Amino acid sequence: MSWIWRNLIISTILAVAVFVYLIYSEAGTVPNTAENRTGLLFTIVAANITGILIFLVSHRLNRYLSWNKRLTIRFLAEAGISLIIIIVMGFILSLVFFKHAIPLDDGGSFWFVYRDAIIKFLIISLAVVYIYTVINFSIFSFNQYSVVRIESIKIEREQIRLQFDALKSQLSPHYLFNSLNNISSLIYSDINSAELFIRNLAIMYQYILKTNEQKLVFLYDELDAVFTYYSLQKIKYEEYIDLKINISPYEKKLFIPPLVLQMLVENALKHNAISEDNPMLIEIFSENQKYLVVRNNYIPKSELIKIGQKLVDRPKKNTSHKIGLENIKKRYNFFTDKEILVSANKYFTVKLPLITEKIEQTTFL
Repeated sequence: MSWIWRNLIISTILAVAVFVYLIYSEAGTVPNTAENRTGLLFTIVAANITGILIFLVSHRLNRYLSWNKRLTIRFLAEAGISLIIIIVMGFILSLVFFKHAIPLDDGGSFWFVYRDAIIKFLIISLAVVYIYTVINFSIFSFNQYSVVRIESIKIEREQIRLQFDALKSQLSPHYLFNSLNNISSLIYSDINSAELFIRNLAIMYQYILKTNEQKLVFLYDELDAVFTYYSLQKIKYEEYIDLKINISPYEKKLFIPPLVLQMLVENALKHNAISEDNPMLIEIFSENQKYLVVRNNYIPKSELIKIGQKLVDRPKKNTSHKIGLENIKKRYNFFTDKEILVSANKYFTVKLPLITEKIEQTTFL
């Protein structure tokens, strides 16, 4: 049903109800339809015009003075304007019809003789305006709640998708294949290192499975997981990589999305040409208790590009590194308005905003 028909039905019902009440309160009898049809018709027409005007005013106020910006001012503005419209239309209706149609004894003043009815009309108008405004606000509140809820579910699903993408990168067949190859090699060369590798691998995957459905984890848990991951990589890179962590006890109790640090450390190892001549140093520290900084020296990989008849050695572009960073940025957008800062020159540096409050975990089926 369109707003026009809905408005006409409601306005007509209110007009008939008010007309009958005012006649009954003054005359003590229910008005006769045949005798009062002209007055009832005028009242219905005036009520519908009034209803349309009030609806248009409310619609215009939605554009320039919405409920969610200034609730009190909007409530008073809508109620005040609506009451003025009703009073003006009642005054016009009285001048056009009732003042001339209702006979007065001894030539008395219409406004004086029917002052009680006028006061009742004003009280009824005030009550109708108040109820209309409350209903209008309730409808707006319900619609806003629905919109916010839908947006929340969309964001939640996007967050789950991004976290799932991060989880897939840690459970990739390629990484598992390399890990099993390392275990196979270590079993024959160094049984103690093989045992340590298996233990650390189990601890790392236990952490991944534990945080699978968590949006945020304590920073100290993430740091422990990163150190476990680093210990695994240390077997491969030996003394060519080093990890330094400098985080205060207070900052370790703050929060971070799971697997973020591990992704950054993994990217640092994957996208740099680490060698005996170019060792990798990864540093994790805080900056003014506002940012968690992950920094590594930049050792770009190179590739041979044929230009004309020559082969030119130039730095290799790492698009997958950008994909990982984009994943982290989108996940952080769910928790904070602060941006992730990235810089690349001598050092590749990522600054992650520290999150001080953990939101409630929500699961959607």
